[in-house]
Amino acid sequence: MKHLLRLLLLLFLPLYAFAAPMTNEDVIKMVKGGLGEATVIQAIDGAEPGFDTSADGLVKLKQGGASDAVIQRIMGRKSGAPAAKPATAKAPACADCGTVTGIREIEKPRKYGAGTAAGAAIGGVLGYAVGGRSHRTAGTVVGAAGGAVAGNVLENKAADNKTFEIGVRFDDGSSRSFHQDSHPSWKQGSRVRLVNGALTSL
Repeated sequence: MKHLLRLLLLLFLPLYAFAAPMTNEDVIKMVKGGLGEATVIQAIDGAEPGFDTSADGLVKLKQGGASDAVIQRIMGRKSGAPAAKPATAKAPACADCGTVTGIREIEKPRKYGAGTAAGAAIGGVLGYAVGGRSHRTAGTVVGAAGGAVAGNVLENKAADNKTFEIGVRFDDGSSRSFHQDSHPSWKQGSRVRLVNGALTSL
């Protein structure tokens, strides 16, 4: 007989829900009637809410045997609020995306190499030719010195003496530094993305 009563309650519960708003007393009746928590919650979600969520109303629900899960669902349906939808999975974070944490200008060390030697050799030859017989040695020395200086200047101008270090903190929590010779178009706080080993704007 008890099982039959439960079956009848389950059959007529949807019709009852449409007949009138569900109240705290209805929930207490279902709980005392032996309906399981999942069934009661399903009925609450499908009914027009008419619940009393005041302090007294909630205490009466608890005294009537309603579980915390049932009471919380009733509070969620207050004022006709729709049943809570299951949380959707968040899109995975972009592992290659990050934020510029700072940009630092670095001075490259000056080069004294092939340009200096080549300039000295050319300057020495020109000084020897211009110096004449009596002054060829002095002309060679002066020409070599001047050529070395000129060669070094040209060598340093041929390669820019500055580089830029860009610090990036990626969305996955990692941090990296990148170097480039040209002045970056970003600033601290700019959003960037790493593509094929190079930074691009987001």
